[in-house]
Amino acid sequence: MTEPEVEETAAEAEVEAEVTAPEGAGTEPEAAEPVTDAPVDPVTPWRTRVIALGIDLLPGAVAAATTAMAAMCLPFGGFWWWLATVLTGVVILATAVNRVLLPVVTGWSLGRAFTGIEVVRAQSDAAVGPVRLLLRDLAHLLDTVPAFLGWFWPLRDRRGRTFADLLARTEVRPAPTRETVPDIAKKTMTVFVAAAVLSVAVAGIAVAVVYQRDHAADVARTELTRQGPKIVADMLSYDPQTLQEDFDRAQSLATERYRQQLVPQQDAIRNSKPTPNFYRVADAAVLEAAPHRAAMLMFLQGQRGAPGQERLISATVRVGFVESGGTWRVDDLIVVSKPMPAEGDKPEGEK
Repeated sequence: MTEPEVEETAAEAEVEAEVTAPEGAGTEPEAAEPVTDAPVDPVTPWRTRVIALGIDLLPGAVAAATTAMAAMCLPFGGFWWWLATVLTGVVILATAVNRVLLPVVTGWSLGRAFTGIEVVRAQSDAAVGPVRLLLRDLAHLLDTVPAFLGWFWPLRDRRGRTFADLLARTEVRPAPTRETVPDIAKKTMTVFVAAAVLSVAVAGIAVAVVYQRDHAADVARTELTRQGPKIVADMLSYDPQTLQEDFDRAQSLATERYRQQLVPQQDAIRNSKPTPNFYRVADAAVLEAAPHRAAMLMFLQGQRGAPGQERLISATVRVGFVESGGTWRVDDLIVVSKPMPAEGDKPEGEK
């Protein structure tokens, strides 16, 4: 074999060796890619959760507290009391719907839509139903009872959970991929303004009604302080010579309810031997006063008996008054201490 043939054979062998050599042989090993941890779900900042909760609860809490306090101040059973009570229930119901039902129907509550967060099942991102949301809100009592510790627990929990989240197995996460609610800032402002207007309106109604009632009670107290003693004295005084006229006057000063007691007493006096009976009010005090009803305590002094045989008499009575058509009338009269009759006389049915 000649020298050129030997060199050609050696070259072919070298090429064949390179082709058949295993891949990567004779080369430096490539550097291994670094191993990274699995991505961590984003955690909602504590401040964002506080803002969302405030938007969800603050308007309803303020409005409900105002209407409830107004109902306690307004006359029980009246129109304004019923209105304040119904409004309290409506506000509480609307707040519950926003917190529990609205997220199931639309995916958002007002506060969560404003802040762009959502409540999901822990480690699954699945939607949360109304029952779990309701239980979660009830479980917030566990966040509140131990000195509000549960509300601050997300500050140290790596997944930002409260005690209620731990119990309901839920988490609060940002929802950047979900379509935002149109004009959410405007809608939120509308809710706050509506709650403020409702609170101011109900508070104004309560002040007006209570002031009007107190003013009317003050007017009643003033009127009875002046008129009450004369009404009672005229109703209980009579003279045998003008007996029927005096009795008619007494009946005109009494309500229909009290006439049922007064007329039998007058009949008993008429059927006996009546003697002059005159009373005057020595002292009186208004015990209680309302716009159309009041009560007074009176100490009466007077005299009874024929001319020349008069005897001093006295009595303490509690008198109930009712106002109708601008006129006060006696509706009830209770003797606290019985009158002292003139010597030798009978009480003559006096009350």
